[in-house]
Amino acid sequence: MEREIERVWTPQPKQKLALECPADELFYGGAKGGGKSDFLLADFLRGLKYGSHHRGILFRRSYDEFAELQARAYEIYPKIGAVFHGHSLRKGSRVWEFPSGSTLKMRYLDRDEDVQHYQGHQYTWIGFDELSEWATDYCYIFMFSCARSPYGVPVSIRGSGNPGRPGHVWLKHRFIDNKEPYKLYRDPETEMYSAFIPAFLDDNPILMQKDPAYEKRLKALPAHLYRAFRSGDWDVFAGQAFEEFRRDLHVISPVPLDPSWFRFASFDWGYAHPFSIGWWATTHEGRMIRYREWYGCERGKHNVGIKMASREVARKSWAISVAEGCKDMVADPSIWTKIDEGPSIADNFAAAGWNMIKGNNDRVSGCARVHDYMKGLASDGRPLMVVFDTCNAWIRIMPVLIVDDDNPEDILKKQEDHPYDDTRYAAMSEFTIPEREPHVSLEILPDDVDEKNNEYDPLE
Repeated sequence: MEREIERVWTPQPKQKLALECPADELFYGGAKGGGKSDFLLADFLRGLKYGSHHRGILFRRSYDEFAELQARAYEIYPKIGAVFHGHSLRKGSRVWEFPSGSTLKMRYLDRDEDVQHYQGHQYTWIGFDELSEWATDYCYIFMFSCARSPYGVPVSIRGSGNPGRPGHVWLKHRFIDNKEPYKLYRDPETEMYSAFIPAFLDDNPILMQKDPAYEKRLKALPAHLYRAFRSGDWDVFAGQAFEEFRRDLHVISPVPLDPSWFRFASFDWGYAHPFSIGWWATTHEGRMIRYREWYGCERGKHNVGIKMASREVARKSWAISVAEGCKDMVADPSIWTKIDEGPSIADNFAAAGWNMIKGNNDRVSGCARVHDYMKGLASDGRPLMVVFDTCNAWIRIMPVLIVDDDNPEDILKKQEDHPYDDTRYAAMSEFTIPEREPHVSLEILPDDVDEKNNEYDPLE
C-alpha cells in the first residue's frame, strides 16, 4: 500500500520524516508553504491496511477552509481508488471511502460547542489542519476522548499550523516551549508520546520551483506575520506586548558574574496562582542580568500555583541567596497588607532575612521601563536586559504577553504575567541605576547563543 501511495504522491524529505514519526500526538508545521495539508492527507493513508477498522476524521476551522482542503484531497485520493460520498445515507455526508474499507470524514468546527456532536464517536486517526486557527485547545483535547479502537488498530492524532494565529499561545505551550523539535516526549499522566516537527518554505522545493515569487509576496505582510510565516518564529504574533524580544539577543548562556555587580531579587506573590522570584545582577553600565528564577507554578500546568506558604517561600529563597550576597528584595506593595493581627507576607520575608523594599506599582511606567531595557543597547551592542537560558518561565511567558486593548500602554492583566510583574518591579527599582564611575573590569557576554530552554528549579 505504501508503494501505491508513493506512486500518486511523493513525500518531500520533511514530510517523510513526519510520516515515519511514531508519536501518538504530532504537531507538524511552522512556516507557510511547508506542505502541511498534504502531510495530513497522506498520514491518514498509513492505516489503510487495517481496512474498515481504520476510521479517521479531518477538521478545518471553517467551511471555506474545508473546501480548500477538499480540493487538494480530490487531487490525491481518487488516484488510489477512493470515492467521496457527499451526501450518502449509508456512509454519511462528506466521507472518503477507500478500496480497503477505510473511511475519512471531512469536517469543519466553526464553534467550540460544535465538537459536542462527536460525543461517543470513535476514530483511529484524528487530524486538525491549521490547528492554530482554534483560539483554545477545547476542541482538540475533547477529541482525545474519541481516539480509540476496539480492534487494536494504532491510534494517532495529528495537527498542523503556523505561529501568529489565534491558537498561538496554547500551541506554543503544548508543543514548543521546553521541547526540542524531532524529539519524542512522554506525558507521565497519559503515557502518550508527543512530538513537534517544524516545516519551512525551504522544505517545499516543489512550491519554491513552481512559484518562486511566493516568498516575495510574504514580504508584503506585516513584520510580525512575515517572521511567523516565513521563519516559523513562535516568539512573535499579533498583539504581542514585547515585539522587540529576540531569543538570539535577550537569552544567553550562563556567564560568570563579576563579584562587584550588585545583586538583588524581585518578587511577585502568588498562592493559588504562581509566585515569581527573579534574581538580578546589575552591571556597572546598567545592564540587568536575570541569572536565576524560581517560578512557583505546578509543573505541567498553566498558571496554577504550588500553594506554598509564604514563610516557606521566604526561607527557601533566602537560603539560596544569602551566601552570594543577595539580601535585597523589591516586591509587590500589596504583600505589606496585614490580615487581622498576624504578620504580613512581607513580614515573613523580613523575618527570614530579606531586606524588603516596596516596588513601584505604576503599571504604565513599569511597562515603559521594561521596554526601555529590552530595546536599549549597552556598549557591546547587546540589550540592556538579558536572561540566562535557565530562566525557563521568563523565556516562555514574556514573548506571549499581549497588550491591553483598553490601555495600549499596559499589558492585559488577566494572563499568566507573574515573571513580567517581578521584572517590572526590578526595572523600576533604584537598584538598576548604573554607577557613574566606570569599572576597570570588562563585562563580556558570549557572541554565540545556546537556545536550549530546560526546566529549572533552583531548589532541586
